[in-house]
Amino acid sequence: MNWMYVVIIVMVIIAAVGTLLVGMSRQNRAGNPNYDKRTKKYMVGLTAMYALSIIIITALFVMILN
Repeated sequence: MNWMYVVIIVMVIIAAVGTLLVGMSRQNRAGNPNYDKRTKKYMVGLTAMYALSIIIITALFVMILN
C-alpha cells in the first residue's frame, strides 16, 4: 500500500517538471509573442497547485508511515 503513495508523489513531480518544461520552452514563446504576458499567471498557479499537492501527499505519506 505504501508503494502507491511513492508512485503518486513521483507522478506529481514528473507532471510539475513537464509542465514547466513545456511552458517555458523556446518553441512556445516563438509561436506567440504574447505568450509570456498571458500565461505567466497560469504558470504560477500551476506551480502552486503542484507544490500544494506535493505537500499534502507528503503529509499523508508521513501520517501513514507513523
